[in-house]
Amino acid sequence: MSKIIKLSSLADARRELLKISEIDNVKSENWSPYKIFVHCAQTIEYSMTGYPVMKSKVLRYTIGKIAIKKFIGQGFMKHDLAAPVPGAPVIEDVGTVKEGVEILINAIKKFEAFNKELSPHLMFGKLSKNDYDQYFSFHIADHLSELEY
Repeated sequence: MSKIIKLSSLADARRELLKISEIDNVKSENWSPYKIFVHCAQTIEYSMTGYPVMKSKVLRYTIGKIAIKKFIGQGFMKHDLAAPVPGAPVIEDVGTVKEGVEILINAIKKFEAFNKELSPHLMFGKLSKNDYDQYFSFHIADHLSELEY
């Protein structure tokens, strides 16, 4: 079921999400599509409000920095698609694809309009707005790769 989807910006992600929102039968191997979209929105929101749980400084300044540089350099990422954001509230599977897409697109718009200092990422540490934009697009693309639509 897994396919490769590459997105290089949140603008790319928004265009792909709008296409998906018009499809009636979207399936996923791990979480429901709604849960996937809300999870991706959570990660974007936490860049503005602070992640609930941070990895140690040692991990953020070593492995985390190496990982984010690798992802940005190669233009995509792979990660555990069933791993929730540590410390985040459990996302209930109670919504439709359209509702989930709307939540995620609203988080993207909020991020794009955000003009204050961003919170450090729980694993990658301090990121620029551009690096966050790329990372979020890679994160969304990795999750979209598991969807069947």
